[in-house]
Amino acid sequence: MSVLTKARNRIRSVPRLVRAPSQPADGRKVLTQRQLDSWNRHGYLVLPRFFGRQDIKGLTSEVDDLWAQRRQDDRGLVIDVRIDTPEERRVRFKDAGDSDRDLPYKLNDVFLVSSPVRETVLDPQLVNVLDDLLEGAPMVCNSLTFERGSQQRFHFDTFYMPPLVPNKMLATWIALEDASDKAGPLRYYPGSHTIPPYFFSHGGLNAIGAEFPDFDRYIEPELASRRMKWTTFPARAGDVFIWHAQLYHGGAPIKDMSRTRKSLVTHYFRAQDTPAECVEDIGGGRYYLRREHQSTQ
Repeated sequence: MSVLTKARNRIRSVPRLVRAPSQPADGRKVLTQRQLDSWNRHGYLVLPRFFGRQDIKGLTSEVDDLWAQRRQDDRGLVIDVRIDTPEERRVRFKDAGDSDRDLPYKLNDVFLVSSPVRETVLDPQLVNVLDDLLEGAPMVCNSLTFERGSQQRFHFDTFYMPPLVPNKMLATWIALEDASDKAGPLRYYPGSHTIPPYFFSHGGLNAIGAEFPDFDRYIEPELASRRMKWTTFPARAGDVFIWHAQLYHGGAPIKDMSRTRKSLVTHYFRAQDTPAECVEDIGGGRYYLRREHQSTQ
């Protein structure tokens, strides 16, 4: 059972909820009606150069420091190394080899131990944007730090972390450098969040690996009938790409493994859907899920 599944079970067992912060009468904080309409139509929103050069430099330095210090103190972090290869595995960060950094990896939940990362993914202005989109205060539930493209197959995030309230989850992708087409850019199907969700045999959205062929037979004609085509995100350092829980997306194949595509991905539920016992409140309407690190088992 994953740590997020355990957290979800814990959330269900506790009745007390975080109170939703008060909002203006129209329910919006910062987004225009045009932006909201675009979100509802396309399922994503781009905030160009949202973070400045110094912000990005600080985050990349933080990742460098974590790698350099992991043998002495990995701070409990867990990493997936050599992803999308036969050697893919999940290990404690201290057990990752130097060569593992030269291939695709994802470092899980740095926000739990890093103030710079936590302050970035809960930047007050970003929180206001996410609040508008979720219609409630966002709460970080996980983060993934990448230095190369994921090469992950197209998927819905609800395969792995269905929200407590339908559609009340989203993700942010913060570009930590300009992305090359050869580095396996993020790709997605605009508007795919409008496709009726696929339910696996247990009746839920969370994926059963053995049933992916059935899912593929469902999604391909749905995309074709709507004439949907995937596109890539030409990221520049500091850009934030926000996507809906049901946006169909993945990572393009890496054409040049020497090219990095540094990014920080974060998923958010709503704080108001979550019992207070499961929420860490850092002030200013900013929250993250109180949870353990991922297990390597």
